[in-house]
Amino acid sequence: MNDQLPPNGLYTDEQLALVRRQIALWETNSDDVNATADWLADGLLTAPRGVRVATAEILGVIAGWHREFRDLHVSLQSLVASADGTWLAIEWTWDVTRKSDGARSLTPDAIIVQLRDGKILQWREYFDTFGSVEFGSAPSAAIT
Repeated sequence: MNDQLPPNGLYTDEQLALVRRQIALWETNSDDVNATADWLADGLLTAPRGVRVATAEILGVIAGWHREFRDLHVSLQSLVASADGTWLAIEWTWDVTRKSDGARSLTPDAIIVQLRDGKILQWREYFDTFGSVEFGSAPSAAIT
């Protein structure tokens, strides 16, 4: 689950805790850490798999994702906050197994987060879909 070592970067303890709650939500498919409370009602998640209204749909999106994938481990490398605390830049790797055939991949992921009053307004993910088991056949460099 969550890496316990602090990532590289400049951030507050609260910002790091917010990111770690989002990691726990995705890794466990459970909101035991109350990660959805980090999202504004009008927040948006934008990722290569589509755009969702965050608070209303995020748990359903994650549950649907977990029907197809397992053994998710997110490793947080870097977290950088803007001076005014309204933007976060996150760098992590997403290590996952596709259930249908056991193919694995390790995908570097960059995320830009816009915060309003310390809550997520926009979460925009950027990663190469070619190297991810989430987008079709297992890549030739898949982890086995």
